[in-house]
Amino acid sequence: MKKIVFVLLILLSQAYAFGQWAIPANMRAENTLDRMSDKGGLSNSDILYGVPGEPGGVVGDVYLNKRWNNATILLYQSEVMIEGYPVKYDIKSNLIEIKSNTGIKVLDVKKIKNMVWKDSTTTLLHYFVNGNEYKKDGTPHSGLLEVLVDGMIPLLKKTQIFVKQPTYNDAMGSGSKDFKIYQKPTIFYSKDGELFEIKNKKDVLEASGNLTKEVEDYIKANKLNLNKDAGMKRTFEFINSKL
Repeated sequence: MKKIVFVLLILLSQAYAFGQWAIPANMRAENTLDRMSDKGGLSNSDILYGVPGEPGGVVGDVYLNKRWNNATILLYQSEVMIEGYPVKYDIKSNLIEIKSNTGIKVLDVKKIKNMVWKDSTTTLLHYFVNGNEYKKDGTPHSGLLEVLVDGMIPLLKKTQIFVKQPTYNDAMGSGSKDFKIYQKPTIFYSKDGELFEIKNKKDVLEASGNLTKEVEDYIKANKLNLNKDAGMKRTFEFINSKL
């Protein structure tokens, strides 16, 4: 009997020494439940290991119009014209990308005096002028301004790029991993080469000078929404028609 007990003790000790647990000790129920009772199951010293999550991407676009649109470009240098090439306007880099037979070429906006392109979807024409032709608070502007209405008091739009950084928090596993690109348009009118930002109806009426009453009646009669490009354009077309 003693011999049998001795043999069993030997076998059990070998099993303890060489056996492999299916669940590691640090993952056993009592340990896991203790750690899960901490804040969010994580302590300040915890590090998450394993397969990395999906990387962030870029949401939004740096192009004023992401489609290729056939354009005519007038350069400052010797009034040279580039005609009939599909282009894109990279607002962030202030470059015009030109698709040629030999690949994509880039042109610095500073060299461009005017540009017109035909929207490849709507077929509407869009006109642009170099911001350097105008001043804001006495300082020459930069980039291209879209001419919404031409005339003695032109209506112009400048689109700028803003980038929102990722908000992802590794420790908490929350937030966004993406870089988000926003386009923000600003509307101006110009008098004598000076730009004035339009923020509200009051600015529009100031632009109209001694036509204030007529313009106000026109806006009201036609139920124009000055927060929309269409309403603003009709208003400035009316103003310019009276000058």
